[in-house]
Amino acid sequence: MPTYERISKIRKEFNSLCPRCGSNVETLIHALKDCPRAKAVLVHGGLKNSLVEGSYWKCVDWIEDAARSLDKKALSDFITVLWNIWNSRNNKVFNDTKEDAKVTWDRAATLSRDFRIFNIMEKPAIPKPVGEKGWQKPGPEVVKINFDAAVNDRMMSFGVVARDNDGFVLGGVRVLLIETLKLNGVNRLKKAHVDFSTLGHRIRELFLLFEPCFNFNFVWTPRSCNKAADQLYKWAYNNKCNKVFDMDYPLEIHDVILKDAIN
Repeated sequence: MPTYERISKIRKEFNSLCPRCGSNVETLIHALKDCPRAKAVLVHGGLKNSLVEGSYWKCVDWIEDAARSLDKKALSDFITVLWNIWNSRNNKVFNDTKEDAKVTWDRAATLSRDFRIFNIMEKPAIPKPVGEKGWQKPGPEVVKINFDAAVNDRMMSFGVVARDNDGFVLGGVRVLLIETLKLNGVNRLKKAHVDFSTLGHRIRELFLLFEPCFNFNFVWTPRSCNKAADQLYKWAYNNKCNKVFDMDYPLEIHDVILKDAIN
């Protein structure tokens, strides 16, 4: 969606501050949730406090949490509310019109008719997992590389950690198993031979640097199986620094590495 933060990445002179509150950069999560005017609509509708006040970096994480809490009917209504919050934002941007939270909510309720924010008689749209799946050790003579990355506020950070079937890195192996929760990246790596974009060309060049005996397998993995790489990229972003390590990994991921090795 064309938030001011996204537009400012294309037009460098563009002001990225929220057009409604003017106090923060208008990211998607800010436009739909954190902006005081957006939050007023959600509070007016009685959305669960944990969803209103919870801190989220990405909008998709917030919507996924909502999907785990709301039934299918309520989730549909919730998306309708978000759509109307965005329309209210556009009215401010293009027509300089301010809408009261009740007006925005009533418009969404009219579209949804019998609007309900929660119905305990229905199952959640995304069932809560019975048990959290964790990092899985690779097979013998295989190194598994977990990767995660994010771009935020014109900064990019990423985390990479490579481990063997005991949970530690060894040399002299020939098979690499790369796991990441970035589905788009996995698709590009798997289909680099038919990807004629600049990125696809660069990926093919990188593959040529490896000896033919190396074999790669790229797979998508959920966040619960990618915690070490996830914490690494967040650590790099928060500290705004680079760190290359072997066995001497940062203490911030010690507990995750130890737990994965034991399991």
